[in-house]
Amino acid sequence: MSGVDTVRGINYQHCHALLAALDVAADPTLAGIRVEGTEDVLDLEVLGPNPSGGSPVVVRGAQMKSRVAPYTWAKGDLLKILRRWADLTASKSAAFEFLTDGELAASGHVVVAALDAARGGDLRLIAGLLGVPDTDPMCKVAARVHVVSEPGSVEALLLSAEIEVRALLSIGTRHPDAEKESIDRVNELFRLISTRSGMSDADDRIVSREEIVAVLGGASDLPAADRWASALGGEYQAAAAALDVSDEVTPALRAGWQSEELRIEDLDRTSTPLVLAGRTGSGKSTVARLWRHNAAVAGRSVVVCHVEAYIANRLDRLVADAVGDLVGRNLPRAVGRQTLADPSTTLVLDGVSEVPPHLRGVLAEELRTHLAGGHNARVVVVGRDETLCASVYPTSVAAGRLFPHAFGREQRTELTAKVLSRIAETEPTPGPDSAGGPVQPYKHSEPGGPGDVPADEFARESATALARVEHALGDAAGNPMLLRLALELVADGVPFTDRASVYGGSVERMAARTNAGDVRIASAMLGVVFARLLDQGKRYANPLEWERLFSEAAALLQNDGIATEVAHIREAVARSGLINAIVTGIGSTTLKGPVHDSFADYFAARAHADGLVHLPVTLVENDENRVLLSAQMLMFSDADVLAVAERLPFTLVRLSESDHNTITDDTPEFVARILSAVLPDLAAAGVTMWRRQDGTPLAQVGAGISGWVGIEDAPDLFAGTTVVTEPGDGPVAVATRLWQWILHHRLGRSSSLRPRTPRSRQEACDQLTAHTDLVVAAAKLILAEVAPRVAAERLAQTVGPLGITGVVYEREGRELGPDGWPVRFRHSPATHLVPAPDNSPATDRTHGEDRFTTWGDVESHVSTSPEREAAKKIRSAIVKLTRNHWL
Repeated sequence: MSGVDTVRGINYQHCHALLAALDVAADPTLAGIRVEGTEDVLDLEVLGPNPSGGSPVVVRGAQMKSRVAPYTWAKGDLLKILRRWADLTASKSAAFEFLTDGELAASGHVVVAALDAARGGDLRLIAGLLGVPDTDPMCKVAARVHVVSEPGSVEALLLSAEIEVRALLSIGTRHPDAEKESIDRVNELFRLISTRSGMSDADDRIVSREEIVAVLGGASDLPAADRWASALGGEYQAAAAALDVSDEVTPALRAGWQSEELRIEDLDRTSTPLVLAGRTGSGKSTVARLWRHNAAVAGRSVVVCHVEAYIANRLDRLVADAVGDLVGRNLPRAVGRQTLADPSTTLVLDGVSEVPPHLRGVLAEELRTHLAGGHNARVVVVGRDETLCASVYPTSVAAGRLFPHAFGREQRTELTAKVLSRIAETEPTPGPDSAGGPVQPYKHSEPGGPGDVPADEFARESATALARVEHALGDAAGNPMLLRLALELVADGVPFTDRASVYGGSVERMAARTNAGDVRIASAMLGVVFARLLDQGKRYANPLEWERLFSEAAALLQNDGIATEVAHIREAVARSGLINAIVTGIGSTTLKGPVHDSFADYFAARAHADGLVHLPVTLVENDENRVLLSAQMLMFSDADVLAVAERLPFTLVRLSESDHNTITDDTPEFVARILSAVLPDLAAAGVTMWRRQDGTPLAQVGAGISGWVGIEDAPDLFAGTTVVTEPGDGPVAVATRLWQWILHHRLGRSSSLRPRTPRSRQEACDQLTAHTDLVVAAAKLILAEVAPRVAAERLAQTVGPLGITGVVYEREGRELGPDGWPVRFRHSPATHLVPAPDNSPATDRTHGEDRFTTWGDVESHVSTSPEREAAKKIRSAIVKLTRNHWL
């Protein structure tokens, strides 16, 4: 290849022109497109009707060039394209969006920064790179240039174009020839655009809507059955209501605006945008499915979209595919636009924090436009990382926060009974045992009903199975997905000791049940594939990208001396069910992905532990799960641990659980380096270690030189933060325990006297306002003392805004305790409290009745000192980022 993506033998550097042409075909108000370009540059203008007649007017512009991975874009590449663009006539007034299909090199980022500065009015940087004065006309052209890096986007854009054509074909999407016809039409449309872009006459470079429609074979009008407001909305609700969710155990939900547990049915009574965040397998997607089902039963629409399938600036395409997936047919983007415009619809975007940062940024821009009107579909974002999910909302939007609780005893028992009963019902009845009597199948029915095993005996067996899971997984047994997987292994008699071994046993179990053959090589291939995807921030791939990555993985294993028969491995993967997740995001073309997104982390972690691929140089939040799973299989080297400490400091807490390395002569210095990475202090920490007479090591943090000392030279236990190591503790465990005690000390705050009871609504407002301002100020100081430098922003975002916007109501009498002044509010960056305009009491405590999300009373807020309240909020955020009960 020459550095340009080639798909099906066609050069698709003009792929965005195809999508623009499809927009024109679907919208009869647009007149056509004008294309002009060279081999490397395409100037594309979408033309609308001129109200005064005559020539069409420019509506918008877009350009692109793409390179196949692993090419990168450096300064010379970008400036070369910029100069070619400047030579085109259209550059004198049009904007230029330059879309690369490869990573930016370091010098490429310098060019992007210069272009960003130019758009802000500072032309000096770009002038220096171009070697011209900042008064040169080329600098003004550069001020209208924007570079977007979207690795791997061309394949997805091409498939999107094909499915959009299929939805527009007059023969219908279900016609046997629709797929072939759509591919042919896209190819023909590409040839038309490429030919016209090189013509010398400017008028010949205009492709009219009529020509585009003729190539497509006729664009059909949207039938009544595909209109959201008429038949399609009801059809969607009927399909969602018909889904079987009887096997689901409802996760418990905790809301950031109230202390009481939230039910699924309560979600429909909320009106604000929401963030639903939790660790992988915690039940987020289960909540989304149950919400969609329950809402449909009640006559409301909740549309659940998989953001992994999102194509930049195609939110309507994503929504149309989610609707079409449920009703069972392909739908054009117009359906997505209709659905997005329906204020009675809730749009759930699942997997927001698991997509690449650049794509999340584009989604945020689309959502900013969508939310600006205030009369469109309500948006709920779902993902593993709370702060990344919240980042797609504009800063002006106060989104409520939801968190799935870890399963408690009652829910664990319920899920255990369901899993073991289902296994017993699906297993064949075993043959006679050695004593000649029949072995009873593991089957259970409700107490008092028919069944081969009495209810009390089944309850004992369930309790035993659950105890085995809890002993091996600890707190992770509260994760519903892991609990289910582990219980299935218990039923099959497969041993496990931690999360990684649960995934490993589940993979082997799935392969054995389908006679998938040698799953070891298949797992290695999948590990390489998913490691490559995770390096891009993804866990799914469209079919074209998947085949390319699969072939690259086979070549890598062969180079390492591992024999691979690609056809046999592909068959084993297909038979195993490991890659059978159906995620419709590009029409009827399904994305290739794991049976659950956490399996992508496991396979990649397995490849890292086996030495097939390396961890990325720069770790991000999305890498946390594969880091932890890989460490459970093979504990990291000192260099890898320091990389985690420097980029993902809060991940160290759970990583330390896998550290059983021996404490050596180098341990004090290594522990000191870890502490220097996680503490915000500029001065390096010093760690002194010594051994008691029984040989137990002790470690203390100070300001001196790190090293071992004899027991006679050991410092006083109270001279600094000191920990006594426990059996099995490795260096990372020692470091995190020292860090834990340092945070305990720094988060400790004294109480203050409670102020006098307010005598009016205005005095209550003033009192709470002053208190809140002190809380905000205290939080800034405490964050500076405890937040790791690299994760300070993440911790602050997890804490959330501490200001209050709300209303204080007339004083209420209480049966117990003093009277109080009720307040309804929402947290916001600034504080703005007003008294209620009359003596009316506070409204009911039902979230969603108005713009406020939380209730309380002034006395309960101001009775805690501002410093203690700020410390409590920060402590809670740290626990959320590390492990329950760590602080």
